[in-house]
Amino acid sequence: MRTPIRWLCLTLVLLTLLPSTAAAQSSPTIDPADLETFFDGMMAAHLEGNHIPGATLAVVHNGEVLLLKGYGYADLATRTPVDPARTLFRPGSTSKLITWTAVMQQVEQGRLDLHTDVNEYLDFAIPATFAQPITLAHLLTHTPGFEDIGEGLFVLTADELFSLETYVKRHLPARILPPGQVSAYSNYGTALAGYIVQRVAGEPFEEYVARHIFAPLGMTHSTFRQPLPPELAPHMASGYNYTGGVFRRGGFEYIPATPAGAMSASAGDMARFMLAHLQNGRLDDARILEEATAQTMHSQLFTPDPRFDGMAHGFMTMRVNGRLVLHHGGDTPLFHTAMYLAPEENVGLFVSYNALGGALVRDALFRAFMDRYFPTPRAELTPAADAPQRVAQFAGEYHAVRANQSSMEKVLQLLQPLQVQATEDGRLLVSTGIASEAYVEVEPGLFQHPSRQDRVLFQTDGDGQTWMHLSDMTPLTSFRAPWYATLAVAATLVVGGILLFLLSAFGWLVAFASCRRQKLPAPRLATVARWSAVLFGVLLVVIVAMLVGIVGDTHPDYGVPRIFFGAPPALTVLLALPFGLAALALAMVVFAVIAWLKRFWGWFGRLHYSALAVTAVAVVWLFWYWKLLAL
Repeated sequence: MRTPIRWLCLTLVLLTLLPSTAAAQSSPTIDPADLETFFDGMMAAHLEGNHIPGATLAVVHNGEVLLLKGYGYADLATRTPVDPARTLFRPGSTSKLITWTAVMQQVEQGRLDLHTDVNEYLDFAIPATFAQPITLAHLLTHTPGFEDIGEGLFVLTADELFSLETYVKRHLPARILPPGQVSAYSNYGTALAGYIVQRVAGEPFEEYVARHIFAPLGMTHSTFRQPLPPELAPHMASGYNYTGGVFRRGGFEYIPATPAGAMSASAGDMARFMLAHLQNGRLDDARILEEATAQTMHSQLFTPDPRFDGMAHGFMTMRVNGRLVLHHGGDTPLFHTAMYLAPEENVGLFVSYNALGGALVRDALFRAFMDRYFPTPRAELTPAADAPQRVAQFAGEYHAVRANQSSMEKVLQLLQPLQVQATEDGRLLVSTGIASEAYVEVEPGLFQHPSRQDRVLFQTDGDGQTWMHLSDMTPLTSFRAPWYATLAVAATLVVGGILLFLLSAFGWLVAFASCRRQKLPAPRLATVARWSAVLFGVLLVVIVAMLVGIVGDTHPDYGVPRIFFGAPPALTVLLALPFGLAALALAMVVFAVIAWLKRFWGWFGRLHYSALAVTAVAVVWLFWYWKLLAL
C-alpha cells in the first residue's frame, strides 16, 4: 500500500488495448532452468545487499507457471523457509487489482456504471464541492480530486481495527481538485470503490472477493480477512525492519481501508491471478471476467497527454523495452511488492519481499528480467543544441498532488519534494532525495530517460501552474511549488529565525549586564518588548524540537514514525504551542510600533527589533500555511 510517510513512491503508467492471443504466442521461449539460475543470482544479491530476510516470486509465460520459488526465510527465529505455494506475504496496494477486478465484475453484471455519480451507490454523500460528480472511472484512474489522508490507514492490533464502512465515513477527505483532471494516488478512492462493491453485491467485501475471485481461480492461500483465518495464520510470513545491525520482527499490519491493501496472498495464488488476466479473465474452466470486460479493464482510461503514459481501469502502465507493461506495486511498512504483466509477450512476474529493502530492488528485478529475455536496441539520446535555453523553464521544486491540505499532514510535502534542475548541456535532472536521474528532451515539454523508456511530461495550465508527470511515478502527479512554499524558504525562516532570535537574546543579555554595571535606566516597556522576542525564540526552538522528535520517533519494529499508527499525546501540546507564537508575534509588532513612537534604544536597535517582528510574523504565517497553526 502506498503510505504517506514512506519516502518511496510506486512506479506507474501508459496504456492501450491488450494485443491479440496470436501476437502473444509469437514471444520467444524461455528456458525454465536458465530462468531459475538467473533469478537465483539476482535474488541472492538483492537479499544480502539490502538486508531482506525473504522473498517470494512467480513468473508465468504462455499460460503456464514457469517459475514459482521462495527465497530466504519467512521467519528468522524458526528459520522457516519461504514456501511460494503456501507462505503468505502482504502485497499492500497490489491488492487493489483484486478490488478493481471486483468493480469490473459488477460493471459487467450491470449493477455498476463507470460514469455514474458514486453518490448513487452510497448511503452517505460525497460533498458537491465541484460541479462535476465523482464516478467510478475517476476512482479507477485515481482522478477523483481527493486530498490524501494518512490517518487511520494502519493500526497495530485487531482491537484497534474498525470496519470498512466506518473507514469510508470517518475519513472522508476533502475534494481539492475537479475530478478527471489530475491523477493523484488515492487509497481512500479504492476503499470507497470496494465499499460500493460491498453495497451493490449485498455481502462484505472480504466475502465477495473470496467467493467471486479467489474460489473460481483456486486461490486457496489468499484472503482479505483481518485477523487471518485460523487455517491461514500459520502460513503468514513475518515482516522485518533492519535497524542497528539487527532484524526486528514486526507484527501483523491491520488495514481498515481493506480494499486498498489488506490482502494476504501466496506467490502461487498470484500466479493464478496473473494467468487469468493474461488470458482475458479465464483460467482453466473458470472465468472471472468476460473477454470483452477484461480487454476493457486493460485498456487506457486516462492519460494527461496523448503522447504520454496513462492509467488503465485500475492497472498502471509503462513501457519497458518497447513492450506495454500493466503493473501495480504495493507497500506496507514491512512488505514491498510488485506485479507486472507484459501482455504482448504473454508474460507476468510477481515478487514480494518482507523488509524495506524490497522497495529498492523490485523494479530493477523486473527490468533485468526484461533485458535478459525481451531485450531491445536502445538509441542514444542527446540534447539538441538549443535545449539549454528551453529546459530551464521547467526548473524548480515540485510537490506531489497526493497530499493533505486540511491538516498538519500537509507539512509532509516538505519531506519529499522533487527538485528539477537544467544542466549546462540541456538535460533535465530530476532528484527525489534518494536518487537523481537525467532526462533528454524529445518533444516540447516531453523528456525521456537516455537508457530507459521512462518519461517526464510538463504541462502549464491557463492559470500558469506547471504540472510534472513521471511515467515511473504516475499517478503521483506533481506541481511546481510557489517560491514561498519551498523547502528552502521554510528552512531559511525556521533555522534562520531561530539563529536570529537566539543571537539577539545573547546580545541583549550582554547589553543588560552592561547597563546593570553602569546603572543605566531602561524603560520597562522596552524590557518587556525584548523579553517577548526572547520568549518567541525559545518557544520556536521548543516547537521545532517537538516536531522533529515526534516525526523522528521511529517505531523500531516497523521503521516508520510512531505517529503513523496514531497521534501521540505530545501532538496535542505541539498543536497548541503555535498559538503562543502567534500571540507573541502580535505583541512584537505592537512593541515595534511603540519603539519607534517612543524612540526606545537607538535607530539601529529599533530597526533590529522591527526586523525581528517581521521575522516572527513570517514564521507564524509559515506555521499557518503548513497547517501547524489551525486558526
